[in-house]
Amino acid sequence: MKSALGLVLKFGVTIAILLAIFLEFGGGYRAVATARLSEPEAFAASNPAYPGIAGRLRARLRGTPLPPPRLPVSLAEVCRAAIDRTVFVQLADGTMRRFKPLRHCSEGVLTTVYASTAEGTFRAVPVPEAPAEAFFRIQGFQLVPAELSDVWAEIRALDWSIFLPWFLLAMAIKLAGIFANVVRWQILLRGQGIDLGLGYLTSTYFIGRYFGIVTPSTMGLDAWRLYDTARLTRRPIECTTVLAVERVIGLVGLFAVILLFMPFAGRVTQGQSLGGLVAAMKVPLAATAVFGFLVLLQPGWFRGFLRLVPSAGARRFAASVIDAATAYGHRRGYLLLALLLAVVGQITTTLMYFANAMSLGAASVRPSEVLFASAVMTFGTFVAPSASGEGVREIVFVWLLGPTAGAAKAFLIGNLGFWIEKIPLSVPGGLLLLLRRDPTARQVTREDLERVRRAASA
Repeated sequence: MKSALGLVLKFGVTIAILLAIFLEFGGGYRAVATARLSEPEAFAASNPAYPGIAGRLRARLRGTPLPPPRLPVSLAEVCRAAIDRTVFVQLADGTMRRFKPLRHCSEGVLTTVYASTAEGTFRAVPVPEAPAEAFFRIQGFQLVPAELSDVWAEIRALDWSIFLPWFLLAMAIKLAGIFANVVRWQILLRGQGIDLGLGYLTSTYFIGRYFGIVTPSTMGLDAWRLYDTARLTRRPIECTTVLAVERVIGLVGLFAVILLFMPFAGRVTQGQSLGGLVAAMKVPLAATAVFGFLVLLQPGWFRGFLRLVPSAGARRFAASVIDAATAYGHRRGYLLLALLLAVVGQITTTLMYFANAMSLGAASVRPSEVLFASAVMTFGTFVAPSASGEGVREIVFVWLLGPTAGAAKAFLIGNLGFWIEKIPLSVPGGLLLLLRRDPTARQVTREDLERVRRAASA
């Protein structure tokens, strides 16, 4: 009963987080002058040439003038521009505000505005029948700039003959990635002289995934793996060393995958704040990956630099990483094979999200863009405070793929990954925990009984 209540609580927290990211602040209906909608300055769209945060910073440092952030578009063009750009309308007070094209456009044409009623509500009216003062639905601040009704509309429009095969393929791809991670763990344990069976490690890994449903990053997974293996082997230092080295290997593999897909995601990395920021970090990412790789293979090179680390906490952490890598000093082949499996594990995650995009019919996004966004999302779940990545994965996908796929569809690409990872590939770990025998227990033999009898009679 307690386990069932805990599971219900976990999913309650999950649903609450997923609903919270749709909260909107500062939106609503704002008045426009209907007679001015046909004027050249009535509408505008975001300028694709306007750089993101990193590009604006570079331009400021170089003294380069920036292009305008918005370009005027006509009434006839605004809804077509809204397919892959943010659109704005001039309000009655003369300010330009972003509006929600899904509430006003149909088949590339502005067809609907809103009129106020005597009850203080707003009703949709066709543009030709609009009163002198009409209203537009303005986009406020939202982590995911969509409404739940938009998401539900995307779900209802699914072609199940396309969705189901791609969804099952996504699940199979992720399962293959999980087994690659288990094999990597086994290899690193063998590098410490601990030889545990693949079946035992697999069940432990899935139980850890169950505990990780609502814990930040991989905290629940790692904590259970450390507890279970240390309890069985009585070698907590070696088991801790394995997890420390595995974390470094995982980050090196992740950065390598981000850098691998970055050159093929130009629409995501150019003229877009988050994508441009990640692209601007390619040199630090590459340097960090190379540094991590060298720390793994030649940890002794860096021990002398520990005294230069100003923070005592950071110095202790760096020393622990170097000590952990030193434990593999004569078994570097284990590290290289583990690194290869880490890259395989990361690529399977990106391919899972690509299959999600295909299941939703996201034809407007390119495969390379989905693969790049998936890798960035994985990094986001490592660093952002979140329960098992809830909310973070959806926000990253919306910010990176929303301009081309639409916010609702981009949200679903990420959210499908959550349900794949947490229901069929994590919840069974709870059943394994209930059904698995204690690996430290063994059957009582006749010799044990004789030994106890002799001890009692002595």
